[in-house]
Amino acid sequence: MSTDSTVPRPALLLGLAGLLPSLAMLAVMLALPDWRDAAARIGLGYGAVIASFVGGAWWGLVAVRPDAGARSRLLALSVLPSLIAWPALLLPPAAGLLLLAMLFAALLPTDARLRREGIAPAWWMGLRRPLSLGMALMHGAAAALLVLSATRPPG
Repeated sequence: MSTDSTVPRPALLLGLAGLLPSLAMLAVMLALPDWRDAAARIGLGYGAVIASFVGGAWWGLVAVRPDAGARSRLLALSVLPSLIAWPALLLPPAAGLLLLAMLFAALLPTDARLRREGIAPAWWMGLRRPLSLGMALMHGAAAALLVLSATRPPG
């Protein structure tokens, strides 16, 4: 892998653009209370897709690893984001969003492991850290907003 730790501009721009749907979910939830539940469900679906995408990226990085034993363990690890994100879709929106928030935060140790073992490029954590933390924060905020709005008396 390359030793250049500068995140390639296309990866950075596309990665940051990938945060926009979750940011839109949160903005709609704040600005349009009547659309809050719909925005949460749409954001939940998008978050599950992105978590699965990360697992797919891990799979691609690991698939070319020559050590079959390590490859098998890391391939198994790469399916976990999908296996956790899918049930989040079946939960009530606040619980599903909270599960995704925790999942996005929990992705970082595997990202760091892939980088440490030389599987991911030198720039990997410079991209993955802000994206995972951004998704974790936005999904957590959306879950909190749903919980807080459900506990407020009408009026």
